[in-house]
Amino acid sequence: MKKLLFILLLLGVAGFAQEPPMDLTVDQAIQLALANNPAYQVSQQEIRQYRYRLMQNFGFLPEVTLSGSKILDQKLMTIEIPSFVPGGEPTQASLRFQLDYSFQFQIVQPVFTGGKIFFNYKNAELDLRLAKEREKNSRADTILNVRKAFYNIQIMQELLKAHKEAYGLAENNFNNVKNSFNLGMASQYDLLRAELAFSATKPDVLRMDNLLETSMLGLKLMLGLPPTQEVRLQGELGYQQVQLELASLLQNSLGNRSELLQLRMERQKVNNLLKITWAQYVPNFSLVAAYSYQSDYFKLRRNNWQDYYSISLGMSWPIFTGLKRSAQVGEMNVLKKIMDLNVRQLGDATRLQVESGYRTISQEYENIQMGLKNVESAREGVRIAELSYKEGMITILELNSSYNELTRAKVNYLQALYNYNIAIAELEKITGSNLNGGVA
Repeated sequence: MKKLLFILLLLGVAGFAQEPPMDLTVDQAIQLALANNPAYQVSQQEIRQYRYRLMQNFGFLPEVTLSGSKILDQKLMTIEIPSFVPGGEPTQASLRFQLDYSFQFQIVQPVFTGGKIFFNYKNAELDLRLAKEREKNSRADTILNVRKAFYNIQIMQELLKAHKEAYGLAENNFNNVKNSFNLGMASQYDLLRAELAFSATKPDVLRMDNLLETSMLGLKLMLGLPPTQEVRLQGELGYQQVQLELASLLQNSLGNRSELLQLRMERQKVNNLLKITWAQYVPNFSLVAAYSYQSDYFKLRRNNWQDYYSISLGMSWPIFTGLKRSAQVGEMNVLKKIMDLNVRQLGDATRLQVESGYRTISQEYENIQMGLKNVESAREGVRIAELSYKEGMITILELNSSYNELTRAKVNYLQALYNYNIAIAELEKITGSNLNGGVA
């Protein structure tokens, strides 16, 4: 009795600890993914990284340095002083040019660098803009992936219902034929065909059930939910007709597509690098101001320290670098041509994707309308076939064919519905605009 109570207590604790089912709409799933998806979080952190990198390229600001030193040991210069007395011995004297303690405050202000500092700063700005654009693209990818997974599960749930309905019809038909066979009203052949048709529907149910479980696990991982969390998807995958203009879609995609914007910014960076490389042929000028204190004794008395200052204009001009600069200019010119070709190639691919998506949406909408009619017609066909078989007007093969036709019509309709919604979601990502389509 005690063991039974202990087992019941454990079961009660386990049931209490189990998390309640979570009801999710597609918008709630998107918000969860944006909050928990590691790839999107990495893109957000990269923005912070490149903000700090931009601060590192404030090269037009002066550089201020405070330095100090203490001489621990030194060898002094000695000179001989001739004797003022004829025939006398010369005198040796030591000369010391540095005091033991020295502190220096120095300011270096770049005056002219040929644009190297300016274009390095512009490239750092472009890096920050690129990070923001990558974050925007990662967000769009996350939303698209969640929609695909969410819609895919909804379609699988409907497909599972369709296969279960086909399974139920086949089972009911098998039982009816079996009863007719026992009464001598159906042949052995009819019974065998009904049994085979019934057996053939079960693998489809098991396959869809396994695919649904795997897809649901993938969605949970995408949303950052534990695998044991039960999730129930809310909402029905429907359709809404959208009015599209191909010219407007092409214009929006070429102007707003994130990958194209990133490539154009990369091309601008290459242009800036080319200008930086050409700037290496001109001299650099800097203004240097230094103020120093020196003393033999480290005592904080004003009359103990000697002060010095200097203001100078420095110049640096590399005359020969072993053909390094000319090779860098050649490399930048080649890289610029490569970037131009990449932008052109992605532009052509974008046009092709937009036109393909535009035609897919139009075609799948027609397939949806036809699919609805086919499903309705197939249902009526099943009803008529069952009545005709009972009256002996058709064979068991024709009855099974009507069941298969209904399942096929449902599958085609659901596939068109999924393709329609996904095409709209992909086109929205490419164009960067809301097409007012998707879930009804």
